[in-house]
Amino acid sequence: MIKKTIKTERKCDMPGCEEAGEYKAPKDRTLKSHYWFCLKHVKEYNKNWNFYQGLSAEEIEEHIQNDTTWQRPTWKLGQFKTYGTGNVKDGFGVFEDLGLGMDGKHNPPVKEIPVHSKLAEAASFLEVSFPLKVSEVKKQYKKLAKKYHPDTNQGDKEAEKMFKKLNDYYRYLLKQLGEK
Repeated sequence: MIKKTIKTERKCDMPGCEEAGEYKAPKDRTLKSHYWFCLKHVKEYNKNWNFYQGLSAEEIEEHIQNDTTWQRPTWKLGQFKTYGTGNVKDGFGVFEDLGLGMDGKHNPPVKEIPVHSKLAEAASFLEVSFPLKVSEVKKQYKKLAKKYHPDTNQGDKEAEKMFKKLNDYYRYLLKQLGEK
């Protein structure tokens, strides 16, 4: 069986041109209807084409902003939209585990963090609270080092013991916080 291919030749849409219209060019911003031009006339048409012609500067900016997100809605970082009012069944408890209640409010779960007794003792001695911060530990160390240093206590044995204990706890806390 022999197939026949029927080639329909369009004429260029430029008035007075008899060339074949092989190149598509949009008629307006909707990009739904098109002209068909020959190569010479499509080049001429494209040089003069302005997609934003007739729009104000604000409309152009809005269009460009909309295009940067592919015409999809966006929200500020850290915010999210929830759809529906509890119509989703959460059989596996995923939303609750994440602290996202079905009401759309963010309620992070409160978890008890076990604190090693030596860590708690060291933090208590240096008078710092959890969560521990290296800067706070160092600040408290300097304050207490001045208080217990043997030079400021004229050889007081109790102050010397406290100073040694302070140094041990300080080194321990820094090691736990990943400092050297």
